[in-house]
Amino acid sequence: MNQSSFSSVGKTTRMNRIFRADGRAVMVAINQGITMGPRDGLESVQQIVGTLLPQRPDAFTLHRGSAVLLGDQYAGKASLILKLTNRTRFFGPDEVQVAGVDEAVTLGADAVSIGLTLCDEKEQQTLQLAAKLVTQADRVGMPTVAHAYPSGTLIQDSVRHTVEQVGYAVRVAREIGIDIIKTFWTGSEGSFARIVEFGSPCKVVISGGPRCATLRECFEMTWLGIQAGCHGITYGRNIWQHEAPAAVMRGLVAIVHEGATVEEALEAASALAGQKLL
Repeated sequence: MNQSSFSSVGKTTRMNRIFRADGRAVMVAINQGITMGPRDGLESVQQIVGTLLPQRPDAFTLHRGSAVLLGDQYAGKASLILKLTNRTRFFGPDEVQVAGVDEAVTLGADAVSIGLTLCDEKEQQTLQLAAKLVTQADRVGMPTVAHAYPSGTLIQDSVRHTVEQVGYAVRVAREIGIDIIKTFWTGSEGSFARIVEFGSPCKVVISGGPRCATLRECFEMTWLGIQAGCHGITYGRNIWQHEAPAAVMRGLVAIVHEGATVEEALEAASALAGQKLL
């Protein structure tokens, strides 16, 4: 058996630990500490992980420090996606590497996550770094996740969530060999179905972005995404900034894995929270 075959088996094994038999996953992003600091729900990563684990999220995206400190808490219960890059507080959206693929292997991660900020003056450097990390990950059978966003300064905010711009980001991620593409929601089932098509055969998942105005809005985005054929979600603020994060997780798992409608997910979340959530 050659090296390519060995790495392929490793990648398949790790992907199957993140994505359930239905081909979808609920992933929680808790990698904003470098850009946000300990505020707005990020005061205790340990508390966030402990609160959400009973509701069976499929994976957590963490930076190296949190992955090391919380390993005993999540190991064997949810997959680790190690974030290798991030933007800093004052110098975003440029990405800087803060961990390596070798560390992901040592930590038992099932994937590595790479920022892919496009439509920016440093787009070429960002692309080179991402491609280098993909190559390193492929050699050891490690799946890659791209945060593929058209969020650079060369386009206006008003067009960042259009099919044209999001489609560009998704196609770039696919072209450099990314396995799981996390990207912006484009606003409708029909438009996001095109995004899923642009990314195929890679797994395209929805990025939560800023917190939705209501829980219903969050659940509707998730439900429509599943109808569009996406392979799941990677949410952060929409989960851990909510007053009842475990209840939110319950509703999201119901939609993604159990075929629940928005109303059914709201009922499940409200039952767990002990109050009506809207």
